[in-house]
Amino acid sequence: MPLISVVTPTARRPRLLIRAVKSVLAQSLRDLELIIVVDGPNSETVDVLRTISDKRVRVIQNERSVGGGEATNIGAAAARGQWVAFLDDDDEWLPRKLELQLKAARLSDRPIIVSCAGHIITPHGRYIWPRRIYDGSVSIDEYLFDRRSLFKGEAMLQTSSLFMPLTLFNSLKFPYEHYDWDLLLRAVKSKDVRIVTVNEPLVNLYLEDQRESMSGSYPWRGSVDWLEKSRPLLSSRAYSGFCLTVIGAQAAKTGDYSTFFSLLARAFRNGSPRPVHIALYVIFWLFPIRQRLWLRNIFHRAAAAR
Repeated sequence: MPLISVVTPTARRPRLLIRAVKSVLAQSLRDLELIIVVDGPNSETVDVLRTISDKRVRVIQNERSVGGGEATNIGAAAARGQWVAFLDDDDEWLPRKLELQLKAARLSDRPIIVSCAGHIITPHGRYIWPRRIYDGSVSIDEYLFDRRSLFKGEAMLQTSSLFMPLTLFNSLKFPYEHYDWDLLLRAVKSKDVRIVTVNEPLVNLYLEDQRESMSGSYPWRGSVDWLEKSRPLLSSRAYSGFCLTVIGAQAAKTGDYSTFFSLLARAFRNGSPRPVHIALYVIFWLFPIRQRLWLRNIFHRAAAAR
């Protein structure tokens, strides 16, 4: 049996998938299996996977698309390893990712999820996120959603960085929406799981190149439903932060200005917004995303030059 199972859901991105697969097979820790879940009929992806001769690769074909979260659950249900890690089909790992995370996991005497820093690669620049590593000094919900900065990247725990015992994952599983955040909240708050981050970039995350994502874009009204369902796990700060800086960003993209005041009222009624939450919310609605990305890139270049 392999020591580690890697699960990669994929949909209609064979070129990117091959890059991800190569990064798994090039890991310094070789005792692994890679389970690729093709989410729905896609002959081109299946044909590309047939060119891979490594016996550590297993392919599961879904008859219909079920979404990234459920596709990952299907892959994990078929896994045989002691540990499980996840890799989105448009990301890639650095060679020592699994080796260093396994080393960190074995130091813990309680259930653990190990994350890592990552290289954020965009058409305009390359950065290291998160700027603030999660260390348990604040609650997990406030770390994820209580934005303190005008620019993204202060906090990050992302699917392609996660590593944990397979039994732990199968006891939690991914839901449909915001599935990495949802799992992390339930793991810490319901199962007393410890989260540790390897403070070294071990994954390359490719952002902002206008391609479709399996997990990164949800209808904003679905995010409102998720927020209300998750209220018992969120502080007032985390609630308002998610409402204004996550849902607000999604809703602003639709251009439906009739929702501006309703979301703002929801954040004040059920949460406790910080001034930065409100400022970001207004910025999302007033400034096009291209202008915001331009400013963000200036910020990151200045920070990297320090």
